[in-house]
Amino acid sequence: MNRQPESNAMRFPIRITENLLLEPVLHMFGVRPDTSFVELDDKNLTVSMGRWFHETIPLSEISAIAPSDWPWWGGFGVRLAHHGVGVVASTEGIATLTLKAAMHVHILATRIAMEQLWLSLEDPAGFLAALSAATGLAVGPHKPF
Repeated sequence: MNRQPESNAMRFPIRITENLLLEPVLHMFGVRPDTSFVELDDKNLTVSMGRWFHETIPLSEISAIAPSDWPWWGGFGVRLAHHGVGVVASTEGIATLTLKAAMHVHILATRIAMEQLWLSLEDPAGFLAALSAATGLAVGPHKPF
């Protein structure tokens, strides 16, 4: 399903590794540029990654945003970590957001509580600037994993 962004929405591609061993595995689960993105509109942030993850987060539920990092040993795809979820296909271009309260999200057939979200993005600085403008939150300092 390739959903086009709303006219006022901004789309930010998920960064996908160019590793010759990992890329085919990600593609097998539908992780491609046209299915893996973050979309920001006036009220919501929608995160999509292939067949693994598709969730919408109200902007009003976000409490903090910052650049971050993702360790290689954390893996790629949709990963669980630190009361949160990583939607990552690269260790580069990582941004993180913290929610005001835990939000239940679906990962494949499982429902989990998410308090923090890590994203690997092609343009993390542009994403954080746009999210800052949309939420009124300042971009925080680098938040280590």
